[in-house]
Amino acid sequence: IDSYIKKVIQINEIPGLAVGIVTNNKVTFQKYYGTETLETDKKVDANSMFRVYSTTKLISNVGLFQLVEQGKVSLEDKISKYIDHVPTEWQNIQVKNLLSHSSGLPDWINFSDIAADTANDEVIARLSKEKMEFETGTDYRYNQTNYMLISMIIEKVTGEKFEEYIVKNQFSDSKNQVVFSSNSIEKNPNRIVKYSYNKEKHQYDKSTFVEGRRAHPANGLAITLPAFL
Repeated sequence: IDSYIKKVIQINEIPGLAVGIVTNNKVTFQKYYGTETLETDKKVDANSMFRVYSTTKLISNVGLFQLVEQGKVSLEDKISKYIDHVPTEWQNIQVKNLLSHSSGLPDWINFSDIAADTANDEVIARLSKEKMEFETGTDYRYNQTNYMLISMIIEKVTGEKFEEYIVKNQFSDSKNQVVFSSNSIEKNPNRIVKYSYNKEKHQYDKSTFVEGRRAHPANGLAITLPAFL
């Protein structure tokens, strides 16, 4: 495995990796390679936090299903039970439609006029002016709005901030190894920097996406390999 990973790193010019393998619920391989950034020689180690981007959605799902298990939320509930001022076209959307990407909601990420710091209720008001992508429950489409609403439901039911609820209920023994931030330029200790290759300049550029707190349940989690395993 180690030999294969080193070949992959060389072929693809990967600056740094953290690799773990779990077999029968036991960690059978765990190793670190390369550096955290292109600008420094700081080595990737057990404290390096990698953004898992849309794998965050699975963490958010677990958080919501914990509330389902506790009987505090039903998959059949309409989202209007938990979210105020739901637009008329959204009235038939159920919790399960958010989880399965079958809501048909307009995706906030497609609208450049929605600023990173726009409040959730203002985002909903803005999206209410757009047509539904399809009738709820008739199709599936990957959608960030679903996860903004999932976080709002979690916060409404628990009375806690989404991030605090997730850390407490899924990473209570790894608090210092987890951070939520969908701001690519925000400096977080030990968080790995993401680069994209610029074909015109023939160089790697740092990611500059800043999507705000509402993106946390969709793509905001950064976590160390030990905590993730």
